[in-house]
Amino acid sequence: MTEVVHHVTLRHQVEVEVWPARAQVYFADERWTDPINTQLRFEARVFNSRLGVRWEVRDPAGNPGAGSIDATGLYRAPNKGTLESGTTGIIIATSIEDPLRKAYAWMTLVGVGPLPKPEPRVEIWPKRVTLYYWSGDDNTYMDASNKMQLFRAEVHHSMSAVEWLVDMAPPSPPVVGPWFDYAAPNTGSNTHVMVRGRLQAAPNVYDEAWVDILNYTWPGF
Repeated sequence: MTEVVHHVTLRHQVEVEVWPARAQVYFADERWTDPINTQLRFEARVFNSRLGVRWEVRDPAGNPGAGSIDATGLYRAPNKGTLESGTTGIIIATSIEDPLRKAYAWMTLVGVGPLPKPEPRVEIWPKRVTLYYWSGDDNTYMDASNKMQLFRAEVHHSMSAVEWLVDMAPPSPPVVGPWFDYAAPNTGSNTHVMVRGRLQAAPNVYDEAWVDILNYTWPGF
């Protein structure tokens, strides 16, 4: 009788571990945060295989997740956009040799995102001046410099030009640009005039100044 000997070769199963198992990362455009905190390197340890892992990021439903992870396990957070603080992603390391063997890590995106975009605004100077009519009463005794005023506009957070209005109507001819030389009318009674500089691209963005127009009367006349 011949004895048959069977040789059984046992092969250990491939196993994968990922570290850290749970992590928190700030949005890429998070205000006032160190950029180093907007990314994180995950490490994978593969047992019984020398072929390493493939990385991917998914959401809890199995769809592509927010952010990206490269072949070395470096995860980079996305910009906040419409994502909520606390958005959870799953980092998956899959064995190259045995794709059925995987390891998972939980990653949470946090933060409030970038600072709000500054609103456009315009400022004009001076804010209030007193001028005199060119004629009538004793206005002829007043120097011409007291009958005209140069206004200046400065635009912030916009490339729009400034258009000027006097009592809500364009001067004749219309004036567009950072400077507006306003001249008092020829004659009239004491009054107040509003000078407005507004953005052409956003007429609801403006600043105003007031001009008091007076008649000069020489003392004793």
